[in-house]
Amino acid sequence: MSSEKGKDVLYITLNVLKVLFILWLFLLGIELLGASLKGFGKGFAEALIKTTSNPFVGLFIGIVSTAIVQSSSATTSMVVGSVAAGIINVPNAVPIIMGANIGTSITNVLVSFTHITRKVEFARAFPSAVVHDFFNILSVLVFFPLELMFHPIQKTSFLLTKIFSGGRVGATFHSPLKMVVEPGVKLFLFITHKHYVILLIIAFVIIVYALKLFVDIIRK
Repeated sequence: MSSEKGKDVLYITLNVLKVLFILWLFLLGIELLGASLKGFGKGFAEALIKTTSNPFVGLFIGIVSTAIVQSSSATTSMVVGSVAAGIINVPNAVPIIMGANIGTSITNVLVSFTHITRKVEFARAFPSAVVHDFFNILSVLVFFPLELMFHPIQKTSFLLTKIFSGGRVGATFHSPLKMVVEPGVKLFLFITHKHYVILLIIAFVIIVYALKLFVDIIRK
């Protein structure tokens, strides 16, 4: 009986350590993304801001990028990293994230089409997939025009930022997580010799891989 408890404790401990490692890996990918985008320089940032300043273009970018990587989490994570790096501002990020929620709807439709050769299964799978699509599309149809006219999401995000930061302007917070991730960022900068395109690709792969690992371990 004690040996079984010991195995259970060991299993839980290993899974907790795995989750912590995956979290570190994910945060490393986000930091690498920010570092690579900063490395592209002011010209790249200005060009990207101009591109995403049109909310309809931003919405389309979110849809396409999520459809390609098949992960809205990866897209939104990269957007958050870009905003943190100062490459994209919050108003430009909102439509991209909305687009990501539409893009993720494509994934479940593709899954439902794997059952198309079995009529009974497809008759059950496709309607359930479309429910998700309609919810996301209708949500964007409601909130996108409201955001263009009144900016409720943008204003709420800034309000929450003030609440979480305690409303203190100029206050600094040294995140222990950033301190843990920083050595890994420096290592990759050294390995890639600050070739920011390579660093961007590595960051993207790490983020997607970390998200996949996280989903797998949570399922267990």
